[in-house]
Amino acid sequence: MARYVRDKFLEEYVRKVGDRAGLNYLDYSRIRCVRSYEAKSRSVAARIHSASRALWAGMSLSPHYVIEFVSEVFDRLPEEEKAEVVLHELLHIPRVMGGGLIGHGALDFKSEVRRLLKRVKAAEEV
Repeated sequence: MARYVRDKFLEEYVRKVGDRAGLNYLDYSRIRCVRSYEAKSRSVAARIHSASRALWAGMSLSPHYVIEFVSEVFDRLPEEEKAEVVLHELLHIPRVMGGGLIGHGALDFKSEVRRLLKRVKAAEEV
């Protein structure tokens, strides 16, 4: 059975990558990161989770998002690929951050990630 542990270091990393990419519309205080260990997936490096609006309303909370990093896969990636994974997951979050997720069919994720990765690299060179 998979085990999940919140990772504040990854939360800071996600914020840094998102800021450098210009994703300043995201409220990073509502994005949490967890590492999963012993997950069944061996090909997925990360996935994003949210919950229903009814749950958020019932808990009197603004919608939050959780990015799960599959440790056995993500940790082995080169740094540039880690940034690509983070950008891909952040692109699933709509600008309004209302609790929903943007699906793969609604956006050309590969080209968007490439475009944003160029921004991240340029910001790192400054």
